[in-house]
Amino acid sequence: MNHQSSTTPLISLIVVTYNSAPLLPDFFAALATTKYAPYEVLVVANASQDGTPQLVATDYPAVRLIVNRENLGFGRACNQGARAARGELLVFLNPDVFVTPDWLAILAHRVAEYPDAAIICPTTLYPRQPAPIATASVVESAAVPGCALLMPRAAWQELGGFDEQIFLYWEDTELCWRAWLLGRRVLVDLEALVYHERGGSGGGGRRWDAEQTKNGLYTHLKLMRWRRALPFAALLAAKTLAKMLVRGRPGLLEAWRWNWRHLGQTLAARRELRRTAHGDPAALERRIAAHERRQRSERAERRRTV
Repeated sequence: MNHQSSTTPLISLIVVTYNSAPLLPDFFAALATTKYAPYEVLVVANASQDGTPQLVATDYPAVRLIVNRENLGFGRACNQGARAARGELLVFLNPDVFVTPDWLAILAHRVAEYPDAAIICPTTLYPRQPAPIATASVVESAAVPGCALLMPRAAWQELGGFDEQIFLYWEDTELCWRAWLLGRRVLVDLEALVYHERGGSGGGGRRWDAEQTKNGLYTHLKLMRWRRALPFAALLAAKTLAKMLVRGRPGLLEAWRWNWRHLGQTLAARRELRRTAHGDPAALERRIAAHERRQRSERAERRRTV
């Protein structure tokens, strides 16, 4: 799993798992087709109770294993893996991602081609979704999914890694928006391809609905100009009230209580970011609007083809 070379940079693949044992055989089978060398794999097992650490230790002895006694959440575990990693390039991977043979070599080449990019993500497709015809090598994006996300170590250090106030959901978006505000680019590679099951490694149910509410509000209060943050908060408040009344979800109030309790800390982080930011907030907002339009179009297209 850890191939050695003197001419290409070592890439560390950091895989955060939580009760992901059923996914790992197919994940590692696909990963074994990767043509790039050298790379290492680190698995951060977040208090898994399904035998994930034992499976990794027994069946994949070349993998570096970090076992947490408690579930630290995705972002904190990613940062933990990055600190332990040896590579100058870091890739954060979900265990429900299936890579293609050339994906890592293409991404490594792109890092050298675009040194101003903090984050580069392969094109992420649904299983059996046909690969699009690439009309360019990369495109800019307001945000990219965290299921297969490459960062040079220097960029990870510059940004301070993932925001550890976020347990799950919004951590990839927050990181990408922060990169833009700090004057770095976020790119999607149109030639590097991976397939993502989506949902195989995430959470579901009421707790995660509250987590998304909490983190969406937090991210906007921390990063967005008030002209965008306040309308988002107002719309989110209306949605929260509707879910509480119609679906009986009083637990959503905790998302708002958390943000109220941490508001001083959030505003301090907001001021610090404004002090160090080099990017254009208005340009980021235009990218976000374009990203949201593209997501709506893709969802509509998927509904038409189902």
